[in-house]
Amino acid sequence: MPDSEQIKDPAKVARLLERLARRYTPLSVKVSGHEERYTSCIVGVDGLYVLMDELLPSGGHQLLLAKRELEVEGKLDGIDIQFITTLKRVDEQDNVLTYYMNLPARIEYRQRRQAYRVHIPMSKRLRVIIDKTDDTVIEGVLYDLSHGGAGIIFPAGIIIVEPGQLRECAIELPDDAWLFCAVELRYAKDTSSRDRQHIGARFSKISPAQAQLVGNCINELEREFIRKRAAD
Repeated sequence: MPDSEQIKDPAKVARLLERLARRYTPLSVKVSGHEERYTSCIVGVDGLYVLMDELLPSGGHQLLLAKRELEVEGKLDGIDIQFITTLKRVDEQDNVLTYYMNLPARIEYRQRRQAYRVHIPMSKRLRVIIDKTDDTVIEGVLYDLSHGGAGIIFPAGIIIVEPGQLRECAIELPDDAWLFCAVELRYAKDTSSRDRQHIGARFSKISPAQAQLVGNCINELEREFIRKRAAD
């Protein structure tokens, strides 16, 4: 996959696959050399083996026995993952098939950059300053960031969302950088705390240089997120 991060350390690969198993995440599977897609799930990781459910529809079973290699795709926390694995053996107990697949040599890990909002750890406390309609300003905290906009936490009741209205905004980014731009406030929703609200903002006509600044920030946060998740 373009712009992907490759996880090759066996211990990190195993930890990522264990997280998929705990969530019983549906996976899209192709038998190598064939285009038909099947569905499966990882049910566990056992040493050097990844345990996977029987392919659905079940016609994929005989094809896997013949070709013995799977191309697997899925999502983990909004991030695309992809890997190739080969069949070691099949276990059948109580009419339930389990495939013992070899631990993949690598996992490719990639964000959907135009759609995915990267979450900002609250420990970073990146400030957002926005104009109000009465010529004063209000300060909030950056919650998430995408190429098209941002999520911001503000005190409840301070900001009134009026779709179509542009506000001047200053957003603090990592490494002491700031993004100065106009934003359109798109929606407001409650948070778990009664004294805060989550505001969604869309960037309005940011320049190529500003877009690159946002992209660099997202890339760095993605890399940090991947390193942290792989180490969990």
